Amino acid sequence: MGNRRATSSVSAPTFPRDEWAIAVLERAALLPPGVKDTIRRELPEWVASTVIQRGADGTAVAAALAKAAHVPLASLDQVDSGAAHFVPENLARQYAAVPVSATNRGIRIATANPMDLDAEQALGFVAGRQVEFVYALPDPLMRRLEEIYRPERSIERLVSGLGTTGIVETAAEEIKVYDTGTAVEAPVAKLVDATISDAVRERASDVHFEPFDQGLLIRYRVDGVLREVMRVPRSAAGAVIRRMKVVAKLDVSDPLHPHDGRTSARVDGKMWDLRVSSIPIARYGEKVVVRLLDPSTGIAPLNGLGLWPDELAAFEKLLKNREGVVLVTGPTGSGKTTTLYSALDRIRSTGINVVTVEDPVEYHIAGVNQIQVNEKQGFTFATALRSVLRQDPDVVLLGEIRDEETARTAWQAGLSGHFVLSTLHTNDAVGCIARLVDIGIEPYKMASALKGVLGQRLLRRLCPSCATPVAADTLPESARPPVGFERPVKLLTARGCSQCAFTGYRGRMAIEEILTVDGDVAELIARGTLGEPLAVAARNAGMRPLFEAGLRRVWVGETSYDELFRVVGETSVRPSGEGAAPAVAVPAAAPPAAAAAAPAEAEPVAAPLEAASHPLVLVADDDPAMRALVTSILTAQGWRVAEAPDGIVALDEAQRLRPDLILLDMDMPRLDGLGVLETLRRRLIGRAVPVIVVTAHDDPAIETRCIEMGAEDYITKPIQPASLVARTRAVLRRVGTP
Repeated sequence: MGNRRATSSVSAPTFPRDEWAIAVLERAALLPPGVKDTIRRELPEWVASTVIQRGADGTAVAAALAKAAHVPLASLDQVDSGAAHFVPENLARQYAAVPVSATNRGIRIATANPMDLDAEQALGFVAGRQVEFVYALPDPLMRRLEEIYRPERSIERLVSGLGTTGIVETAAEEIKVYDTGTAVEAPVAKLVDATISDAVRERASDVHFEPFDQGLLIRYRVDGVLREVMRVPRSAAGAVIRRMKVVAKLDVSDPLHPHDGRTSARVDGKMWDLRVSSIPIARYGEKVVVRLLDPSTGIAPLNGLGLWPDELAAFEKLLKNREGVVLVTGPTGSGKTTTLYSALDRIRSTGINVVTVEDPVEYHIAGVNQIQVNEKQGFTFATALRSVLRQDPDVVLLGEIRDEETARTAWQAGLSGHFVLSTLHTNDAVGCIARLVDIGIEPYKMASALKGVLGQRLLRRLCPSCATPVAADTLPESARPPVGFERPVKLLTARGCSQCAFTGYRGRMAIEEILTVDGDVAELIARGTLGEPLAVAARNAGMRPLFEAGLRRVWVGETSYDELFRVVGETSVRPSGEGAAPAVAVPAAAPPAAAAAAPAEAEPVAAPLEAASHPLVLVADDDPAMRALVTSILTAQGWRVAEAPDGIVALDEAQRLRPDLILLDMDMPRLDGLGVLETLRRRLIGRAVPVIVVTAHDDPAIETRCIEMGAEDYITKPIQPASLVARTRAVLRRVGTP
């Protein structure tokens, strides 16, 4: 860079930033009279801008300053948009730098302060290339920077190439609300629509938009488990949250309080209900969760919940009551509402009056009077229930018992000839009794009105495409199937494939423990007996605990022991034979490593990426020698490496492992590098994975196409180890991976 001197560069630069230009322009007789004193007094950001504003010729000023700095003049109308990928926006703004073009070894950057050696070093470190400065006047430079790094660019990059198939269609009156007139709204709207559309196709029940220090994390809950989909840059995070709030008609001017709203959308021609909730998160902004509801699904029949025959028979027996209280208990997300709706569908008929009190009303049921609670206006569960009891109901479905007032009103209804169905948040059926006592229901009243309690959990079903057989000795001894079990034993474990997003599971089923309150159990409850004595009496009366109910699903190959252990834990029992038997505690040990018992070629499902301490790089190349060379280079730096011999395997491994970076060859069998890159960028989950193309094609046209398709860098073979490491580090730094 010639004989330029270094100037200090800090996050808050000293003004004027180009102070050196005063002497240069003075020698060139381009400094208007009195301007020098004005600059010393007012300390503008840029000397060049000030002298041009005072009448100096811009072309002459630019030529003089470029000559003094020994750099060429920049041509800002010939900027390669792909070069901006190598310099993050914050660094470009800090150093007033616009990337003009980039090659495998160097990057040309336009700047208004080419004398800043610190800027040259910082930009070169991040870009992983030798920096060549060219000079541009401050005003046109900053306008060009805004065009390249405007906030919506980060979102446009995420959604470009997604197409329009299946994108969410909204009602006409809502579209008017969305049109805010800002440039960022169009790409944000496309990103939100694409996210909802993708979540529907992935069978997600919820979409989480979670702010964090680097931006916005988007996660889907599929089959009860959250998985990361993508990360939105910090500059666009606020716009995405605002968009979601506008869609749900929430108050965008109030980010300090929780809000709840609803909307609807059409995805692939099908209507979906969206329940939207926002809540403020300390330091980072607002979090939004969207619950996806399919109104066309209807109510699942009771025999479609996946219950074992004896569980179904016990539940149906409880539903034959015409007065009293039946409760469904379990944590949030355990399917309690679905079970209640199925029960309601079974018992409703034209000869009875059925009323529900819900918050919110999730599904509309024909022939049922459904009431929406509104606590903001004082219309609580207890208030609504008291009003309902004056409407001559036969059956009342109460969404949840939350407090003493609601519980007492429900019990009064059950004792006065009404049949009440409701939910309660407890860990198991026996724990429900203690919870009701804690709320304030007297034991004798409880025993008189309570007919039964269902403790419920949801287990993920094994994927039928990839479930792998395992031997019985992989289970703890107390969890192995008994001799003479009522069904054929088929022990399986999760493996993972493209059909199940490499989780090993697809779909869920319910398991239940059913506590029938009669006989000895009712007598113990009336006496105030709680805890283990009550649990023993319930088991002796025929209650099959959750863990035991789940073990039966494990033994017939519907789910895995690992999944049962994850959901229920070790605090349950199993029988030693067909009938009720003394409890046998399962040891509180870690679940067996099911994957280790699978065949040698079956790899375990990968752990979440954020749990790893070192970046994971996927090397996709059909040449074993090249894969071995690249792997040895990267592992020497402490990085983890996975390999793929062709394009199809590369896509599967990218979905399964969620790597931090992909090194992608162009010429591969089954699917070439361009096909892999295009497929990745068309998947919402794949757009967040950075890609470096490593190929023997030294063709500018192919390089340009790869960069336009979303590749972060382009390296030609033969590779240089030092260059590969430097450019890999540069890409990882740009995407925020340590």
